[in-house]
Amino acid sequence: MIKEKFFPSNVAFITLISACSIVAIFMGLRMVFGLFTDFFVKDLQCTITEFGLAIGIQMLMWGMFAPIFGALADKIGSAKVTIIASGFVALGIYLLYSGPNTGIFFQINLGLLIGIGLGGTAISVQIAAVGKHFPNKTRGMAIGIVVSMASIGYFFSPIYTKFALSAFGWEKTLNTYLYFIIIGIIAAIFLREVKKEKNSNDSIKVDNQTLMEALKEAFNHKGFILLTFGFFVCGFNITLVSAHIPLSLIHISEPTR
Repeated sequence: MIKEKFFPSNVAFITLISACSIVAIFMGLRMVFGLFTDFFVKDLQCTITEFGLAIGIQMLMWGMFAPIFGALADKIGSAKVTIIASGFVALGIYLLYSGPNTGIFFQINLGLLIGIGLGGTAISVQIAAVGKHFPNKTRGMAIGIVVSMASIGYFFSPIYTKFALSAFGWEKTLNTYLYFIIIGIIAAIFLREVKKEKNSNDSIKVDNQTLMEALKEAFNHKGFILLTFGFFVCGFNITLVSAHIPLSLIHISEPTR
């Protein structure tokens, strides 16, 4: 019996590495804004409530634009979509430290722009691109590798951010994030598409399916409904922790004066 290779092609390997790099960078960046709360409150004159609202908007935009970017990726390619979405994240971060960045602009920069960008850079488009390169037997493992890179980003980004905030200040720290985004954009160039077979009946059926037909099919599947509820639980818990717990931990760890 011949053992099948995990990577069906060199293109699959390149796409997997590219997706892992993108996910590690952007999923890591989305977890660190809670460490900036004190600086935003003192320097930008925003309240904790306004910061929480911005993070809430960010998560809503992420969820709303993920399927939009996914549909766009099917038309123009995952690489182009990731690069476009990266531009939104970069613009939001740049305006957050350079201005205008107070009042409604704070919500636009941290909430709207970065949230829209996450819709095309934080996992969904990347795992779809990777999944197309792998057969059913190894697709789960390949996607699992990409998803695991989010945890790598979660681990290292706060460590770097805490160091950078102490060494450079919050504006310079946000500025350095742009260099990570550039790395993500370079990695996005190597997100390769699978060549479509012209005589594939399956591909024709998928292409002809309307949005309403796709939604009806999805909501008739129990697994999809349970998965959707799972994401709501994830949003309420992980986002709450990343947005507000870091500030509490910092204050607890500070020596009493």
